[in-house]
Amino acid sequence: MAAASSLPNKKYTIIWLDSEANNSENNLFTQQSLFQAFDNVEIYDSENECRQLIESKPNDSFLIIVSGRLSRQIIPNINELRQVSGIYIYCMDKSRHEEWSKQYSKIKAIIVDLKALVSQIQSDLKESIKKKGSQPVVRPTKPTITPNTNPISSTHPDEEALRELEETLDATSINDTKCPFADYQKVSLVSLEEAVAPLVDIVDKVEQMVWIVKQNCEEHPTGGLTKDESASIALYTMEWYSKELTFHYILNETLRSGNKQQIKPWLLYLKLMLKGVSKLPSVSRVVYQGTNSDLSNQYPNGKTFCSWEFVSYASCIKALEDEEDFGKGGQRTLFTVECRSGKAIGPHAHDQSKDQILLLPGRQLQVISCLNAGNDLTIVQLQELGTSYKFT
Repeated sequence: MAAASSLPNKKYTIIWLDSEANNSENNLFTQQSLFQAFDNVEIYDSENECRQLIESKPNDSFLIIVSGRLSRQIIPNINELRQVSGIYIYCMDKSRHEEWSKQYSKIKAIIVDLKALVSQIQSDLKESIKKKGSQPVVRPTKPTITPNTNPISSTHPDEEALRELEETLDATSINDTKCPFADYQKVSLVSLEEAVAPLVDIVDKVEQMVWIVKQNCEEHPTGGLTKDESASIALYTMEWYSKELTFHYILNETLRSGNKQQIKPWLLYLKLMLKGVSKLPSVSRVVYQGTNSDLSNQYPNGKTFCSWEFVSYASCIKALEDEEDFGKGGQRTLFTVECRSGKAIGPHAHDQSKDQILLLPGRQLQVISCLNAGNDLTIVQLQELGTSYKFT
């Protein structure tokens, strides 16, 4: 299944081909980073669909990013395709691919770091302009200088294209993160009932959920929040019949997609909730979260990342024993986070017996250590570096 950006008829298309491309927060962040750094990006988890796209566009050129797990299987099939101008192996262990990859002329680099991957592709695109005079389009994340449109110009078109690309690359950084729901600032502050009206066809029984949290909400909540602001937090924390039907699960799935059209119906709710959360004092402390799977390969030491979803943490590690997603045995991953900007939402949660700390979207985290603690338990220590966006 492809997750595509807009694809005008331009010179280069960048494809990321990975069977797990849509299956983890880490890979969704990689998608977001590629969309942010370049125009004409396609994400595929199927080799067949990827080949169909390439073969359907005989006059286009493609740069292919292939995951380490698929590289040996796929590269022999795409290396000879005329449209493929370059291949990048994006993997976790460079040494495993250095020897066998030498036989394929179109492999430009084997890279383990996302920033290095983006930088290498940008450098290769710039070099391509110097050699061929073609101009790939890079999505700017900051305003760029307007090209000279004067028909009387002594500048060669290829030189002009190179100058524009250099200016754009200078203005583009993988660390430049844009809030995918920044338009929440443009909508009005309304009641909770009005805020969820656009979500009736998205979240099953959302009106019933709102009625329940409003019935249980105090008329004058603590912290200076209005009743609707407090109830919006209660709605976020409310559990439902199954995890996939809970309000916060659907919201975060939508935010992770980065799709502004899908996010649009949520803007009224986000406005109300963020208004309430912004009134709560920030807390600096160690918080905990757990999951019943081994995620160690997604969190190598030193890795930094940014996430645009809300995440609830426990302030006490013992509280995780009662969580369905962690428990007391089996394969598990425990996250400990040194947070700086957590929000203590417990007094406004639907279940106020839980001391919940909420980290807002846009937080930047770094992996301090990843430890195999034995007995199928992995401990990942994270540190909050800062936030990419201030919500008011």
